[in-house]
Amino acid sequence: METQKGIIQPWGYRKFTLFLILGATLVRGFLAATTDLGNDEVYYILYAMFPDLSHFDHPPMVGFTIQLFSLDLFFRSEFFIRLGAIIFSALSTWVIYLTGETIKNARTGFFAALLFTASVYASLIAGTFILPDAPQMLFWLLALLSFYRAFATEETNKYRAPMVLAGIFTGLAMLSKYTAIFLWVGAALYVLLYQRQWLKKPVFYLSVLISMGLFSPVLVWNQQNDFISFSFQGSRALFSEFRPSFFLTELLGEFLYTNPIVYIMVAITLLQLVKGRKICEQKAVRFLLMMSLPMIGFIGLISFSRQTLPHWTGPAFFALLLLTACRLDSQ
Repeated sequence: METQKGIIQPWGYRKFTLFLILGATLVRGFLAATTDLGNDEVYYILYAMFPDLSHFDHPPMVGFTIQLFSLDLFFRSEFFIRLGAIIFSALSTWVIYLTGETIKNARTGFFAALLFTASVYASLIAGTFILPDAPQMLFWLLALLSFYRAFATEETNKYRAPMVLAGIFTGLAMLSKYTAIFLWVGAALYVLLYQRQWLKKPVFYLSVLISMGLFSPVLVWNQQNDFISFSFQGSRALFSEFRPSFFLTELLGEFLYTNPIVYIMVAITLLQLVKGRKICEQKAVRFLLMMSLPMIGFIGLISFSRQTLPHWTGPAFFALLLLTACRLDSQ
């Protein structure tokens, strides 16, 4: 972690972040209580009404979230149905602050929390509405922080616990949405390209097994149901006729869902990295790029022939928000 810039002490940025979380949570709570449930949200209530190991199009976590925060549907108002998303979003903001603070300093953490709160995807789509993205967002960020803490230290007594936690949080993210597998894709690419010594560490493989163990109920459900969920979601990733208009739609959706201003700031960050500007430690840059670009690139490639939804890449932008926060701190 680098030296703090400016005259504001680290505790000051923590205080600002907590005020930001409080204000954003009040706004989300108001929106949740005063807007009708969307079609998708009503559909996911069925997950809570009929809990199972998994479901046709998504793993079960969104249903469990609704059950938990509505007290098993005892409270059925829009606010309580969405309460899990609101709480998870508040926690997610704090986690991305901690990640920025860990990677660089408290100022970076505050900038990361600010960019996160400005994101339409993070604050509204996954942060207010009850969708599979809501629990995935929190567990994704917890996994991101845990992976970084593990990779950033070489002391055996310090890297084991965060790597185990990374496996747990990634498994829980996978129980929320299939796309969370990209956490392991990014981590594996980072290890193969930059830290191959991890291939000799048993805890790395233990972490993978933990994730798969947590995800195993979904595997069992699919086995019992002719792998219908995997077949359905897998068919959406198959290439077909070349349709560049689909890619442009995906790109526009990402631009709007990220927030146009934030998206441009992210683009500037990537451009400056290409030009060789140092915004934080090289290992942090490499890690964050591996935890973002593979998912964005894969879904972007699919979108040349299949209709995709812009929120699919939402979690991948969290790492890019952290990079942008690092750049803002460097200015």
